[in-house]
Amino acid sequence: MFRVVSDKTEDPNTGGTARASRRQRARNPARFDRSLDGAILDAALAELADSGYDQMSMDDIASRARVGKAAIYRRWPSKAAVVADAIAHWRRGIGSVQPPNTGSLRGDIDALAAAVPNMDETELGMMKVVIGVASAATHDPVLAAALDELVLSQPRRMISVVLDNAVARGEIPEGRDIALITDAALGLNILRAITGRPIDRVFVRRLLEGVILPLATGSTGS
Repeated sequence: MFRVVSDKTEDPNTGGTARASRRQRARNPARFDRSLDGAILDAALAELADSGYDQMSMDDIASRARVGKAAIYRRWPSKAAVVADAIAHWRRGIGSVQPPNTGSLRGDIDALAAAVPNMDETELGMMKVVIGVASAATHDPVLAAALDELVLSQPRRMISVVLDNAVARGEIPEGRDIALITDAALGLNILRAITGRPIDRVFVRRLLEGVILPLATGSTGS
């Protein structure tokens, strides 16, 4: 009822397909070489910083990564998918940062400001990438989801946890709209980036002390 087909005696109905499949794998070893993924994603980030999302093509990424364009399409179906994964690749490289919990809102604000990294060439390049992708994300849900999940979620969580802890300690009145305050902080950061000004420790401290702290702890006027 069953027949075992070896490599030496192939089923005439399937043997040709099997041989073709083996030949295809031999011709395309990159299909199974996941070590190329990082090089392609790094190339996508570099090309984004240099050319912007709209001007960048799959050919540009392939040329920079020194791979065939087919190797990219075997991994990602579109330019938006490559860029979304490239942003995830960048976020994985940064790692996870825990929100401070010093025991006071003022101490947590000081810790947040002190943790802001210096703006080196890598950080400036990623700012250009995020700005370019944000523009394209207005009409591409894949990019919009990647920005929200991979770029905005961590700073949103950091600020939210700090403010929630302050509410629990009684430093912020209950019922204060923490989500709105958090979005205000992110919005001012994005505006700063769009206008080409650095998001450095001086700016972050001004933002936290001059805007976020009064919004969180002051009177709402209601």
